[in-house]
Amino acid sequence: MRLHEEGVRVLLSATLVAFLAVFAVYLWFVDLLSSQREFGAFLTAELVAFAMLVYISTKPDYDAVKKSWVLTGCIALVLLLTLAFLFPGGRP
Repeated sequence: MRLHEEGVRVLLSATLVAFLAVFAVYLWFVDLLSSQREFGAFLTAELVAFAMLVYISTKPDYDAVKKSWVLTGCIALVLLLTLAFLFPGGRP
């Protein structure tokens, strides 16, 4: 069974919007003075996800989307989130 390409585009967009909403709420409650590195990593992840969403939304169809750019964005998100969780900015 193969997914319809427009369905993949909608699914990817919905996932990015959910990611943006969850981490925007999380960033709202992060203590900026004690967790500057964590805040910076999450804010960067937010901006990468937003850029991916804009890129996917501005293409006329899913065939026009370069899969390598989407894969690069996903790898960047995983890397940023891994760094944020492994090396939090708070003091012991």
